[in-house]
Amino acid sequence: MKNAMNRWTARFVKPGAMLLAALAGAFSASAQAQDITIGEGLAVSWGQFFVADQSKGWEKQGLAPKVTTFPSGRLVLDALVGGGVVIGTAAETPVLFANLNGLPVRVIGTLNRQESFDLVAVKDIKTIKDVKGRKIGYSQGTNAHYYLSKLLKEANLTFADITAVSLNPGDFVGSLSSGAIDGFIWTEPHISLAIKQGGGKFHAIRSPGLYVGFSTIITLQSSIDSKPDLLVKALKALIEADEIIKKDPNAAASLIAERIKVDPEIVRNFLPRTDFDLKSGKKELVAEFEAQAKWAIDNKLVRSDIKIPDFNAVVVTGLLDQARKK
Repeated sequence: MKNAMNRWTARFVKPGAMLLAALAGAFSASAQAQDITIGEGLAVSWGQFFVADQSKGWEKQGLAPKVTTFPSGRLVLDALVGGGVVIGTAAETPVLFANLNGLPVRVIGTLNRQESFDLVAVKDIKTIKDVKGRKIGYSQGTNAHYYLSKLLKEANLTFADITAVSLNPGDFVGSLSSGAIDGFIWTEPHISLAIKQGGGKFHAIRSPGLYVGFSTIITLQSSIDSKPDLLVKALKALIEADEIIKKDPNAAASLIAERIKVDPEIVRNFLPRTDFDLKSGKKELVAEFEAQAKWAIDNKLVRSDIKIPDFNAVVVTGLLDQARKK
């Protein structure tokens, strides 16, 4: 960085006290920017993070972001627990499992509520009941896992009635195209990409009202304790991005599409399914955690003797309150 600055200065700067002083001030501000590592899942529902990337929202708050994109929020959470990122995106289900297993993952805000999942399947799967005996892709430990459970229950089926194939979300489209699976549960942009690549062989089956998920902002309790100011700055950037989405959804759709390299029309079509509104969402989220904890225990997805955490402590509201005041 220093060598780059020196080359820039040697090529363009002319003598002059005012110009040199301005450059010194700019370099000083850059040097004072706080490093922050950010993990982002690859789904349209993380829109505020993508808008903050494209609009330089992090930088406006004095942050120097290092952003890594992951195929899913669960993988973002894994990186968070492993120390690879300080703040990131995840749906509520991976956060639930983390806390059931004693990991101090915290939610410091919710980005939106959304009905984002569809079953993308071969054309001879005409209804949900037709998945019986078929190979269906999902991502274990995510809210797609929870959605698939609810979908099967709606059709009076269980996991024993299908061959459930847990995949990295990045493999969904390729596995469906190759015939390795007959369908998958996921969100955009994977839904549209599969249908486009299928050339008429695949379609999406939607089940409105079955499940409304949360897109959450996650960090560790240790980061809340040691880096509260850093997290407040990040939240301020996300608040600004949230305002951009609300003020001009079409412009925001273009920013999101540019960031994740998809057709802007995919994003624009998805926006009506998503209630972008950055808030704590504590009451509703705690209730959802409690419902999903029961599901996880009843379906033997965790140990039977697991201790249920206090989900009120998992959803931390104070940082967002501070970000809105400053």
